[in-house]
Amino acid sequence: MLLTRDDLILTDEQNRFDVPAIAALIQNTYWASHRGVEQIAASLRSSTCLALMRGEKTLGFVRAITDHSVNSYICDFVIAEECRGQKLGTWMLEVLMAHPDLVRTSQLLITKDAAAFYEQHGFAEHPYVCMKRPTQAWS
Repeated sequence: MLLTRDDLILTDEQNRFDVPAIAALIQNTYWASHRGVEQIAASLRSSTCLALMRGEKTLGFVRAITDHSVNSYICDFVIAEECRGQKLGTWMLEVLMAHPDLVRTSQLLITKDAAAFYEQHGFAEHPYVCMKRPTQAWS
C-alpha cells in the first residue's frame, strides 16, 4: 500500500523503509532509547508498519503487532519533531486502523502522554491493569 498527500508518502512497503532513519526516530523516544538498530529492524519484520516519508526522508513511523483476527497492539508511533502539529499522526493512525491486517481486531496501545490524542480516535482507558515482564537485553 502506498498513499500520497501533497509531497508526502505513507507506505507499508517495507522495502521502501530506511531502517536506520526509523531507528533514529524510535531511539529518540523515552520508551525506546535503549533499543539498537538490529533489534528495531527485527521488530519491523514481524509487524505491520507504516512509514511516512517526504522524498527519501523518513518523517514518521508506527507499527502494530497483530494476529490478524482478534488483537493488535499499536506501538512505536513517532513523528519527527519538526512535523508535529500538522495532523500527520491522525492520518497515519487512521490508515493503520483501517489496514487489512488490523481492521477486524481489537486495537490496544499503551501511552504515557498521548491519551487525549488517542481518545479523539475512539480509544478509551481500560479498567484492566497493564503488566510487563522484563526481557533480556539484546547484545
